[in-house]
Amino acid sequence: MQKKKGIKIYVYLLLKGLLACGVLAAAQLVFYLFNLRIFHISGLSEVAGILLGNIWFGAATVATFLAPYYLMMLLPFDFRWKRWYRTVAEVLYIVPVLLILIPRGANTAYYQYTYRLLSDEIFSYLGISGQMGSLAPHFAVDYWYAWVMPLVIAVIFLFVNSRLHFRDRNKFFNHLPKDIIAFLIGTGVLVLMARGGVTRPIQLEDAGRWCQPKNSALVNNDAYNIFRTCFTPDLEEKEYMGANEAAKVFRYGSPSTADSLLLSSDSIQQRNVVLIVLESFGQEFMGCYNTQEDADTRTPFLDSLAKHSTLYDGRSNGKKSIEGITAINTGIPNLMSIPLTNSAYSDDDFTGLPAMLKKHGYRTAFFHGSYNGVMDFDRTCKKIGFDEYLGMDEYNADEMSKESDYDGVWGIFDEPFLQYTAKRIGTYSEPFMAEIFTVTSHHPFPIPEEHKGEFKEGRHPILKCVEYTDYALRRFFATAKEQPWYENTLFIICGDHSGHGLTPEYNDYDGWYRIPMMVFDPQQDSAVRSTRIMQQIDLFPTLVDMLGLGCKETVPGFGESALRQPEFGRQVYYGNGYHVMVSNNNETPSRHNITVIMGNRAIGKYDDIKYLKALIQQYNYRIINNKL
Repeated sequence: MQKKKGIKIYVYLLLKGLLACGVLAAAQLVFYLFNLRIFHISGLSEVAGILLGNIWFGAATVATFLAPYYLMMLLPFDFRWKRWYRTVAEVLYIVPVLLILIPRGANTAYYQYTYRLLSDEIFSYLGISGQMGSLAPHFAVDYWYAWVMPLVIAVIFLFVNSRLHFRDRNKFFNHLPKDIIAFLIGTGVLVLMARGGVTRPIQLEDAGRWCQPKNSALVNNDAYNIFRTCFTPDLEEKEYMGANEAAKVFRYGSPSTADSLLLSSDSIQQRNVVLIVLESFGQEFMGCYNTQEDADTRTPFLDSLAKHSTLYDGRSNGKKSIEGITAINTGIPNLMSIPLTNSAYSDDDFTGLPAMLKKHGYRTAFFHGSYNGVMDFDRTCKKIGFDEYLGMDEYNADEMSKESDYDGVWGIFDEPFLQYTAKRIGTYSEPFMAEIFTVTSHHPFPIPEEHKGEFKEGRHPILKCVEYTDYALRRFFATAKEQPWYENTLFIICGDHSGHGLTPEYNDYDGWYRIPMMVFDPQQDSAVRSTRIMQQIDLFPTLVDMLGLGCKETVPGFGESALRQPEFGRQVYYGNGYHVMVSNNNETPSRHNITVIMGNRAIGKYDDIKYLKALIQQYNYRIINNKL
């Protein structure tokens, strides 16, 4: 039988590179198509930029991951034609291509929760995220496209790859000079591709050169982002301006100074604090934030409570629970790709709200219905000063617990856990601070068997869970109202991060992070609807002022008290290599100023850009040097 001729080796290697690029391009396309509601491409010019950016980042990705393969196959020696050598090289080709494909496929589903590319954090996250094994079947069914589409691409890739063969050499010719030249040229091209250019190596924030920063995830990819973040520090000091100038701009960059409200020691109040953090709650689901007739609101109880509360334009400082809990309790936003408590700076000395309240006689407790140890919440709570952490273990040890209270995946359903919390709080001496973090409104979005069918389905399964949690809150407040501590308690209700952004209004810089932010005081019946942006890091200084402790305490962190600045607020957060600040517009309260910084690119007003740069510079310096 006549032996198949094949193609020349250097044409073969070129085709192998193009095939790998094609796999990555297909994965990028799938990622975009299944996240259409998140990305808004402005026109053909941005489409062209995204395509060119994909070529640039794709070449860097392929060159980086396939460097061992190409170096093996470019070596100017005849053993390249040995079967064993070609087999080893083929493994070094196929495995990296599949490794490029897998995280992009996974984030096709996960991106809707975080709006970020995967980073090296994934290696620690998998170990602290609870019962990942029990979640796997739910993920496989609910997010079938995250594995089916990569599998289809992988099968096509393996088939096409199996059809590529290179031609055996004629041993009677001297090929060495040509092979040496090919080795030198090929190695040089490989290095240039991996670096992304001649003058300087490609940086992750360079994705913003090709499109709007908010669409940078369509240019970069998860495998490359994971690789690069493994070898770069979590933070680097910035020098946008002199250190003294940065401190001054950050300190006095507001329309009013932070000391505009003078507090006296006579205003100190021994009020209890119950801080309720709602899992994945966004303003989008709530009637008190959406008055239009066609809004699909799912919070009748919270809407009624808002009529007797101060309601702020709440904003989260991150898209992960661990980021939200840290921001609320320390006043420190997460302005890097990995949560502060999981980063190299997790041992920094920072003061938490519960630790400060303990100094003034408060008993402090954190209630979370999930597994003890999930996402290191118990360790984080201890660090920021809570007296005790009560999770699923403590709940199961209580006489009121039942086996049916467990949702089968994450922890205890909200209704029974909130009842347990109300009961446990009743045993505390006053004053106390109790922080409650709910669980149920989280994938796979379970509903207790006894409530099946009570809460209507919607365009997303989270909606019925939001409605269930709202019902659980109604029951919690009904129980709390009968307790002697109720009248002397301030209730603060906020989200850990926003939900899924089901409408265009909630899928942009100004919408992705909108959460409820409500202060309810049983001693006051008046309602206040404030247009002030109230980010999570503002809660710490605001609560300190509400309790009258502002005269005695200097609040650390980066937040601003809403009592001292009742009209103006801002929100800061970190995206895919970019920083964003959303701030109130004093001239038009219904509109907000958007400021974005990504690498050397800046969008926004001059003063806002300067303030955000000063904040980033201060943030990086203080965290890196443990000066929080």
